[in-house]
Amino acid sequence: MRVGKIMSGKKMVVYGGIIAALLVVTFAAPVFADDNATVDLQARLDAAEAKIASLEETREPTWLESRRTEEVQALVKEVLADADSRAMLQGSNSPVTVNVHGFVQTRYSYNSGGGVEANHGFEIPRARLILTGKVYDFDYRVSGQWTDGHSFDLLDAWGSTDVFGLDFKFGQFKSPFMKSWDISAADTLAADRSLVTYTFGQGRSQGIQLGKEWGPVHIRGAYTDGFNSANGDGVPNGYALSGRVDWDVTDWWDVGAAISWNDLDVTDYWTYTFDTGVSFGGFGAEVAYVGRNQDAGNDWALQAQASYKFTDSIQPYVQYEYGELPGEEALSLVTFGVNYYFNDNVKWTTDFGYALNGVGAGWDTAETGWNASADNGEYLVRTQIQLQF
Repeated sequence: MRVGKIMSGKKMVVYGGIIAALLVVTFAAPVFADDNATVDLQARLDAAEAKIASLEETREPTWLESRRTEEVQALVKEVLADADSRAMLQGSNSPVTVNVHGFVQTRYSYNSGGGVEANHGFEIPRARLILTGKVYDFDYRVSGQWTDGHSFDLLDAWGSTDVFGLDFKFGQFKSPFMKSWDISAADTLAADRSLVTYTFGQGRSQGIQLGKEWGPVHIRGAYTDGFNSANGDGVPNGYALSGRVDWDVTDWWDVGAAISWNDLDVTDYWTYTFDTGVSFGGFGAEVAYVGRNQDAGNDWALQAQASYKFTDSIQPYVQYEYGELPGEEALSLVTFGVNYYFNDNVKWTTDFGYALNGVGAGWDTAETGWNASADNGEYLVRTQIQLQF
């Protein structure tokens, strides 16, 4: 019995080993077979891809593929040529550059009193387009303007360059005289220039100008067709000789003076002006005097203004102008207003002006909104939004 039991135990061990071996073979064989198949399939795919790549390199392109290639190359050449032409106008390395900018003013005004019938409404006093840039060593500026009731008018059309150390300007420009006219209409403190500036100012002229800067001193001299002779509006055979000196005494104080001789064929006159201004912190102030000696009599005017910028956005101001013309009641206007700057390019101006005397017909009211009046008490309210680009 003992021997039989021992034999039975051995048989069980043998049989168990055989069964275990069969299980391993049964379940492991497919796994190894799958691995081998995967390796073999990947090798076949790699060989196929290499063969295709070799065929692509040696194959001649079809007619359609060649045609498409030619069309793409022609399109690329056209795009590059167009880009080159645009770079000629805008590129930093181009000898010709063009910068486009300008401004638009939208204004509502109400004018009454002093015997003037009330009038009010909206207007576009200025919609200006400005082109500036360089043509090789020459700077240029061309500008024009649309105004209510008028067609597009040419304003600036000049070029300038350095000649023997002097700034030489030619064309149509503001001749050197009143500082308050030299300032752009977009940078005036009030909604518009003063009546004094419009009446005595030089406007634009056609001619030539030489200028020179010596540190803080700037001198300019011009020979033109006379004041306000832009676009051929001057008197036939008329001319003017004008000169101006500006001196920045300090970084907060400047002074200037100018004189001009206008020979208008049938009449001639001397005119001169002095001005000074200070600016520090948020405060700024300017005073200017202008006189004119002519056959009809001598006249003169004074204008002053002051402002204070409380913040980057809010700037209240006051302006006063006084002047005398032959045979007219003395001009006496005071204006209070405030500028609100939304940003560097958008400004909202609102002001109130009052005439302490009548406004004589000899004063050039231009686009200001003022009207000639026989009595004192005329007033003008203006609110204007200006957008620069």
